[in-house]
Amino acid sequence: MKRRLVFLSRDHNELCEIVEMLNQSHLNCWRWRIFTGAAADVQRLGLPLASPLMLSNVLGGAWRGGFWGFCLGVLLAVFALSLFTVDDGVARTIIMYSLPITLLLFGAWEGGFLGLMQDNPAFDDYRPYAENNLFVLLVDVHAVDQRLLKKIMAMCNADQVGEHCRRTWGFPWRENIFNNTEVPAELS
Repeated sequence: MKRRLVFLSRDHNELCEIVEMLNQSHLNCWRWRIFTGAAADVQRLGLPLASPLMLSNVLGGAWRGGFWGFCLGVLLAVFALSLFTVDDGVARTIIMYSLPITLLLFGAWEGGFLGLMQDNPAFDDYRPYAENNLFVLLVDVHAVDQRLLKKIMAMCNADQVGEHCRRTWGFPWRENIFNNTEVPAELS
């Protein structure tokens, strides 16, 4: 299972040193992105930024919208079948299956659009760093490689500010296993 380790780099020199260490040929299974308010500096260096989809709440909004749309569709189908006499056949099948599925898809679509307008709550702890133009590195590694990554980052003077399991698609309510996000006094 992959875990996301979150590190903080304070200046360009540290960031370039970290990038040199992470781009070694034998470290090919690690996926890393940078979350910062100084996106132009990171793009100028040719480094991968955290995508807008990663920073928005699209998946969470789509999941919740689809769930509530499906619940509404089932409720409407039950009411429609109990209020009106519908014989077995095409009309009953359409009401029983098409209504919940259609509202599920519409709810997921609408929830995804609403999620695009919201910030991802998983990054709320790291926003003060990004707003101060510091570089937050999000590194996804397997559990076996955690110690190696922590040693590399310690050699590059990067501070670890968080660690958590990646949330799975089917279980978005999964809590972070470990989250050490103390904001330094100079940022608060």
